[in-house]
Amino acid sequence: MNTDAFNAEPLFDSHRNFQQMHRNQLFSEDNQSVKQFVDTINQTVNGALEDYRYTKEFLQSKGRRNEATYNLFRSETEKFLLWAWLYAGKSIVTLKRRDLETYIDFVHKPPVNWISSYVYRRFEDRNGYRHVNPDWRPFTIKIPKSQRLDDIDFNNKKRNYQCSQDAMKATFSVLNVFYDYLVTEDYAFGNAIASVKKDSPYLIKDASVVDVKRLSSLQWDYILQSTQTLADGDETFERTLFIIACLKTLYLRVSELSERPVWSPVMGHFWTDKDKNHWFKVFGKGNKQRDVSVPDSFLPYLERYRQYRGLNGYPLSSETDPLLNKLKGFGGMTSRQLRRIVQQAFDHAYEQMTQEGFSHEAQTLKQATTHWLRHTGASMDIASRPLKHMADELGHASMGTTDRVYVQSDHLERAKSGKKRSIESS
Repeated sequence: MNTDAFNAEPLFDSHRNFQQMHRNQLFSEDNQSVKQFVDTINQTVNGALEDYRYTKEFLQSKGRRNEATYNLFRSETEKFLLWAWLYAGKSIVTLKRRDLETYIDFVHKPPVNWISSYVYRRFEDRNGYRHVNPDWRPFTIKIPKSQRLDDIDFNNKKRNYQCSQDAMKATFSVLNVFYDYLVTEDYAFGNAIASVKKDSPYLIKDASVVDVKRLSSLQWDYILQSTQTLADGDETFERTLFIIACLKTLYLRVSELSERPVWSPVMGHFWTDKDKNHWFKVFGKGNKQRDVSVPDSFLPYLERYRQYRGLNGYPLSSETDPLLNKLKGFGGMTSRQLRRIVQQAFDHAYEQMTQEGFSHEAQTLKQATTHWLRHTGASMDIASRPLKHMADELGHASMGTTDRVYVQSDHLERAKSGKKRSIESS
């Protein structure tokens, strides 16, 4: 094949579009580009069409629970199929252990023409049909927002790209589940992923101290105050103010505020118990519901946001209005839309901090992501609240997870005792 040109195409659409297809429907009627691509590959790679069929069924089975799971499994299986067909020239069920090791080498350091600097949508709507987005690539370099690179710098970044430890672990995990599924379905004859993982030179056993990505008090104050100033001058920013207050104060993941096929946050998810305590019902990771306590300090932000929406008082449990409304259109908001809004708040705070002499501290905001707000809220509150309460609020299955991420008590004790070591003999 011509390795200088990117001749791969995405195989599976967004979770929403994928779920709209009938279970027995192999290709979407409004997206014929996938069918044409797979049919073309099948002419030279025997079994490619069946590979696609079983992968689609795998995604239907494993991606039913939530969008995040679907996206992870889609990304890994899609890359694997494309490599098997275009590089190895084989069906995935004919790959030997040596082939799988070669694929892991490929994932660890993919060709530059398979890498982009931005997460592009796989398909675009044009004239009522879905078409391949020519900018899409299977791998993405996460470049800090503080670095606006020219083409030469970006090409250097791509040449030096290596897959992260977390991404390598995800690749092994998904492929292991994938081959287990294929074996169960009598399509594959064995699963060599575990043995390939065991001997992989790319996985490092990490016992290092966790560095929680969070904002400082100064950075958070600037984000909150600058966004509040925007909202005071333009009511359309009331939504932005409410979003960042929710993510930080209620320790929410961005997906927990977004509209999903099985859950849409509504005003009625705020509720009050018989003792006048306020709560917010959350549909979280692993399809688990939890109730997060709502502090008194959050109520003014909820009140002003509801006033902006034309709603009065504390929400009633019967209210079905979307928690976050689109300025245009109907329904709730996607995670992508929420991230874009939060990013605007970060950018504005960055400008304010830079103008007021905090240019060094402001640089962190160019690297910050939406998830940092959850970490920031938890990190600020962990010292004043019982560990069990924080674990419940965060939706952690065990207090050990909360301690390991936010408290790190073992590391704190080790650091304290380590300070007393002497260079001299006595």
